[in-house]
Formats: sequence, C-alpha cells, structure tokens
Amino acid sequence: MAQILPVPNPTKSYWLSEPHRLAKFRSTPDLPATCDVVIIGSGMAGITTAYHLLHSNNHPPNVVILEARDLCSGATARNGGHCKVKVPTFAGFKPGSGSSTVDDMASYVHGIMDSLKQIVEEENLDCEFELRRTFDIQLDRDESKRLKRVYDESSKAGNVWTKTADYIDERFAGQITSIKGAKAAFTGPACSFWPYKFVSQLLARLLAQHSQSLNFQTTTPATSVTSSEDGSSLIHTSRGTIKAQKVVFATNAYTAGLIPQFHDIITPVRGMASHIVPKEPIHPHLSNTYNIDFGPEKGTDYLNPRPDGSIVVGGGAWLFSSDRPSWFNNFDDATPFRPQVEQHWEGYMQRNFRGWEESGAEVDKVWVGIMGRTPDGWPHVGRVPGVKNQWMLAGFNGGGMALILTAAKAVAKMVKEDTGFEDVAGGLGVPDFFGTSEERLQAGNGVE
Repeated sequence: MAQILPVPNPTKSYWLSEPHRLAKFRSTPDLPATCDVVIIGSGMAGITTAYHLLHSNNHPPNVVILEARDLCSGATARNGGHCKVKVPTFAGFKPGSGSSTVDDMASYVHGIMDSLKQIVEEENLDCEFELRRTFDIQLDRDESKRLKRVYDESSKAGNVWTKTADYIDERFAGQITSIKGAKAAFTGPACSFWPYKFVSQLLARLLAQHSQSLNFQTTTPATSVTSSEDGSSLIHTSRGTIKAQKVVFATNAYTAGLIPQFHDIITPVRGMASHIVPKEPIHPHLSNTYNIDFGPEKGTDYLNPRPDGSIVVGGGAWLFSSDRPSWFNNFDDATPFRPQVEQHWEGYMQRNFRGWEESGAEVDKVWVGIMGRTPDGWPHVGRVPGVKNQWMLAGFNGGGMALILTAAKAVAKMVKEDTGFEDVAGGLGVPDFFGTSEERLQAGNGVE
C-alpha cells in the first residue's frame, strides 16, 4: 500500500479561490538542520498550535512548520466553514471512557467559538467571521419525534446543552427555515468564517511577529519520523532531514503515514462539497447555517450561506457510500467523485429551499476533502503513545472547526511544559475522551 501522504494537484475548493501570498512560501531556501519544535501540517491544527506556542511567550522556541503541499491545502480549506455541534450528536452522545459529559462537550465547543472570535478580533483577521444560529432540520417525521423525546428528557434532566437549543415543530419549521418538507427543526449556536483566510492570515501575523523564531516551509512532505538516542527526533523530508527536540503531528487524516500504530485508528475518508452561486443575491439573506437530515435512507448535508449570498454545501455521502473503495481508506483529493454523484449539487437550492426556485443558482465548484475517521468518533490529542517528545492532535471525524482550537492550546502547553494530556486537559476544559493512549489504540484496533 502506498504511504499515506497528501497527493499532488488536489481539486480546487472555493476556500482556495483567493490564494494567500504565503501559499508557496519558504522562510529559507534550505531546511534548518535543527530546531526546538517541528510542527507537521499547516492547517487549523498546525497553525493554531504554533500560535499558542509563540503567543505571549517571552522566550519562544525555534519552530519549523512543514507543509507537504501549499499552505493550508488540506481539510481546513475543504470543509464547510462553520463551527457547531448538531443536536442529533448531543442526543446520541457516547463519550467512551472518562468522566466528561455531554455538557462538558457543549461547553468545550461554545468556548472554541468564543476563542475564535477573540483571535479574529485581536489579530484583525479579515476572514468573514460571524456569530450565528444554526438549524438542524429533519425531513423524516419518525426521526424528528425521536429527537424531540431525547431533547425533552435532556431538558427535564437539566442538561446544559438544551439551554442554548430550541425546537421548532412541523407547523412552522418550513416557514422559519425555508426548507421544503421540513418536519421539525432545532436551533443552536454556531459561528462561521473563511477557514483558509483565518489560517493564512494568522500565519502571516506569526511570521511578522516572530521572524527569528518561526520558519515555514511549503511543498516539503515529511516522509518519516525516527527517534534518536538522545530523545530528539529526526524528521525526514523530500528535501533533507531536520533534528528537532520536539515534534507535533498536526496531520489529521494522514497521521498513520507517519505514526504506523495509527493504521486502522485514524483512517482517511473522502468527502464532497460544493459552492453554489445565485444569479443575483436572494433576499432575505439566509442568515443561519444548516444541517439537513434527508432521512434514514439518505443522510445529512451541511450548508453555510456566505455573506455575498453564495452557498457552501457539502455531504451527499449516501450517493457513494456503497462504493466503499471510492471513499474509505482513500486519501486522494485530486480525483473527483463520479459525475452521477456530483449531480447532487445541480439545482440543489431550487429543490430544497423556498424562495430559490427562480434564483438561477448554479454550481460554481465541486471539490473533494479528506477527513480523519476514528473508531470511537473522537480525536486523538496528547503525547504520541509510547514515544518521548512527540505530541499529536488529529482524527477530527469531519468536525475539526468545532474541536481544534482549544486542543491546539492544550498541545502547545504540553510541549512547552513537557507534560501529557492528563496534566493540562482539565484546566482547559478539553473532554477527557479526547486523550490519546495505548488503551484507546487497543480498544479501537481493527474497528471501523
């Protein structure tokens, strides 16, 4: 089997339509021979880990960020661009081992929204950030009734997550959400932004503020990482080898390509998204983000209206789920899905949204993204099991925008203090079931 590495010439996403001046940047013509910390990956996980390592640090470490392709060309630039947790996720919550609860998870995500807003404002990032509400819509009556029962029970039990959620019944669901055939809907808090612009502009700030401490290298895939007797690591790349005292794997779906024990633990899976543009902006503007559950025989799409009136929408997984090799354990984001699958986006807004029938909305782009799926549905954060001086945050199961930022802060603290997950997670509110460990590897070994 080929090594799990980002492939050349990936499909072009809407989020990558305005390349940043750092897209192909290298701080130095050659790789540094040594450094304090190497971060592998320049998406949300890698750049925010660097931010927290360097930010408010009187003696910042020497950090090298390695990117296999162009800046932020992986999942961060291929997702839906919004941060939320679906009500169905809360309703079906299975925390696994540990003491963290569904309310801890809700508080964690709400905290990430607050922190994203804070960074955007403090660093003056122009990334179309919006605090919003979101709709979780059911088109299947039985599913809507089931969710309402769970919601009512959770509300009666005093679960905190229900305090920011709201239920809309069938009488008004279609009118309020504009979704044809809506049987019910829930609302909750969300935020949205242009993920690529957030990451690229934040990196630009870091390079300007820490020019002596930070070195960024694009088109430099790490091909393997080996440990030295002195406890340091050798990061082998296509352009040479760097010796680092510490390593952070911000590699999401590609993690098993560098840490073999994560084969069958973090599995690359392909997904599909699109950008749809009406002939003229539709008024009133769609001001909420969406998850639309089309029923048990199909699945759920996610939708993020942009400030300019265009729409980013992804999903359609039921159209290719039976063709397992086309998506499971597949890290090729250069090959589109079959035309019959991509047709899902044709006329999408006209079919599903009231008031869009005469919009002339057309598909602008369709692209592929690679997600990191884990057997228990949660990311792996902390020290790489069984290895000194290496840490990781990866395996976000398609929900990275709602999970990464505080996990990155935790990993940065671990690296600075030479500690493990259990030493910092509680103080930052990171759910304990995010922690990676030998036990989790054993529990998930060979399980899809």
